[in-house]
Amino acid sequence: MKKKLQEILNNVMNSLNTSKAGWSARKLTAFSVMACVIMAHGAWLKTCFFSEDFSLLSEVLIIDYSFVAALLGMTTYQNIKQDEKKDNESK
Repeated sequence: MKKKLQEILNNVMNSLNTSKAGWSARKLTAFSVMACVIMAHGAWLKTCFFSEDFSLLSEVLIIDYSFVAALLGMTTYQNIKQDEKKDNESK
């Protein structure tokens, strides 16, 4: 059991490692932020279940989906700009 847990931990750590020289700040930041968001949502949902008040659920979901859409949009925009730059350099 201990070896299996150590193997899982090593796999998680190696997945964040981008090269043998160092760590990816972007991946570590994203991992940390997502862990905090998951914990905050869990605490909020726990409170909602105990108080039986889900009045803010739609607002929370709108904020979550907007944030994800903005991040995906920034990544798409960055990829489009990189493709345009490559096209201009090849001409």
